[in-house]
Amino acid sequence: MELTRDLLLGEEQRMLVESVSGFRADVLDDIARDIDEEPTSGKVADAFERAARVGLAASLLSDGAGGQEMDVYSFCLALTEVSRGSAGFAALLLSHNLALYALEMAGAWKESEELTGGSSWAALAWPFIAGGGGGLAPFVPGGGGARRLVFLAPGGEDIFSVSPADEGVALSELGFPMGFRCSRPAGVEYSRVGAAAAGTLGLEAARQVEGMLLLGVASIALGISRQACEKAYEYARERYQGCDQVIGHQQVRLMLARMIAGTEAGDALVRQAAGGDGSFRLASCRVAKVVACDAAMSASLDGVQVHGGYGYMRDYGMERLMRDAKYCQAYPWARPNELLAVLTDLE
Repeated sequence: MELTRDLLLGEEQRMLVESVSGFRADVLDDIARDIDEEPTSGKVADAFERAARVGLAASLLSDGAGGQEMDVYSFCLALTEVSRGSAGFAALLLSHNLALYALEMAGAWKESEELTGGSSWAALAWPFIAGGGGGLAPFVPGGGGARRLVFLAPGGEDIFSVSPADEGVALSELGFPMGFRCSRPAGVEYSRVGAAAAGTLGLEAARQVEGMLLLGVASIALGISRQACEKAYEYARERYQGCDQVIGHQQVRLMLARMIAGTEAGDALVRQAAGGDGSFRLASCRVAKVVACDAAMSASLDGVQVHGGYGYMRDYGMERLMRDAKYCQAYPWARPNELLAVLTDLE
C-alpha cells in the first residue's frame, strides 16, 4: 500500500525504509505470533540482537557515541516499518532508544555504553509519578528483562539510571497484558529518588524526549494502521460472500477507504511534528499521537470486521493488531497536569 508519505521520502529515507522492511520480513514476520504469546522464550532477545546489527538499537545516539544519529522523522519511519511486523517489538525499541538518548542528553553516556551492542536493552520509565517517598512508573515497555531503567525525577531535572537489582527498585512484570506483550511491560517503583542522579536533563531536553516518545507511539500506531489495511485488503480480494468477492461489497470498500484516510492523516501530522529544525511543540506531538492512535484503533476494528469470525482468531493476526492499537491509545499514561501542559503549549 503506497501512500502520500512514500512519494515524499528522500533517497536516504527510502533506503532506510527498505532496510528496516528487510529486517521485518526476515526476522519479525515469522515470529510475531510466537513472541506475542511467549515473550520470555528468548526469541525477543534474539530479534533485538539482530535489530542491533542493522542499527535499530542505537538509532538516536550521536555518531561519537556509536549510534546512527537518525533525525526524528527517520526514526519514526523505522518504527512504523517495525510495527508492521510487531507493534510490541517496536515499543521495546522505542523505550530502549529513548532511554539511551536521554542519558546522552544528560551527559551520562557511560551509563549506556554497554547497551548498544544488542545483547541487552534499557527501558524508559516515562512518566515517572511522585508518590510518598519515591515514585512510580505504572507501565514501562521493555521493563521486564531490561538491564537499565531510566527515568526523570518527579519535579526536577535529575535523570536516574538504575538496575532492577539496585536498592530501592521494585520491578513488577505485568505478565500477560492485552497489548505490547512481547515488550514485557512492567511497573517500576523507586524509593530512593533523593539518591545521586546519573546526570541532569534540562527542561528543553526533557520536553524533546517527551515529544519523541509521543511521536514514537504515533509511528507505531501508523504501522498498525498500514498492516490492518493491507491484511483486510488481501483478505477481501481472496474471499467470497454472496457469490461476490468480499471487496465487491460497498461497506467493505468504505472501511478500506476510512483506513487509508486515517493513515494519511496520521502520517501528515507525524511528518509535520517531526520536521524542521528538530525542535518540538508538545501540542503538535500530542495531536499527532491522538489522531494516529485513534486511526489505528478504527482500522484494526474494521479489519476484524472484514475478516468476519476469522478476525478473532490468532492465526490471522488481526486480533493482535487490535490489542496493540488499544495500548497505543493509552500509552504513555497521562500526567496529572497533562491538560495544563497542552494549554500552555497552545499559548
